[in-house]
Amino acid sequence: MPKPTRLLPCLALALLLSVAGCRHTGSTHAADTPANAVSTATTATTKERLVRLTPQQQHDEELKRWNAWPIREGHSPERAWQGVLHLLRTVPRFADITPEIAGPALGMPGQSLPPPLRGYSARIHPDWALGWALDERTSLPMVDVSLGHRPQMGAPYVDPAPVCDGPTDWPALREALEKMGFATWGYMTDLNPYTYNDHYALSIALLPSSELNKLCIRRIRITPMPQQVRP
Repeated sequence: MPKPTRLLPCLALALLLSVAGCRHTGSTHAADTPANAVSTATTATTKERLVRLTPQQQHDEELKRWNAWPIREGHSPERAWQGVLHLLRTVPRFADITPEIAGPALGMPGQSLPPPLRGYSARIHPDWALGWALDERTSLPMVDVSLGHRPQMGAPYVDPAPVCDGPTDWPALREALEKMGFATWGYMTDLNPYTYNDHYALSIALLPSSELNKLCIRRIRITPMPQQVRP
């Protein structure tokens, strides 16, 4: 099994503060965001204030928001990974993926993040969060579905066993993707494979579970192939 790498504990707060941060990661459900439906202006103020804090103070602030964030029942990483496969099978163009399509497919609401972000995030376990975001603000748009861990100083490795108990581990995901024509594989690192077919490119982040003795999925990022960015 590949050597464990450090888990970046960013999903919950990064989706709120900046979708780009963890590339370090319909109806409105205000309580599913850590700051309880903060506005864009409030988010900007929060970011400016955090810059003035020491790393320990920033960590304490993030942990305080995490602990105040309610745990939402009924969201499943397994359903999210199966939802990604469903989108890839049934939506032929990236341009056709909308929050109204993505949310139900992934087993989560279609929208709860502050504008201009589109997506959803929720704490699903005392130590883990799950969410997705559709970001069309860049030249190459993306849908990012990912798990994040409770904020930690130094981002040590944490076993993902509590959120990796479904059958869709890395071998099962790869087999399902290859059946859809994702036949060319590359690796940024041993835990960061990428692949593509005629319409989509995928970047995948894995996390080994020593407890379960398997490679778990931490993130799947979907982008259109460059020639398919726009219809």
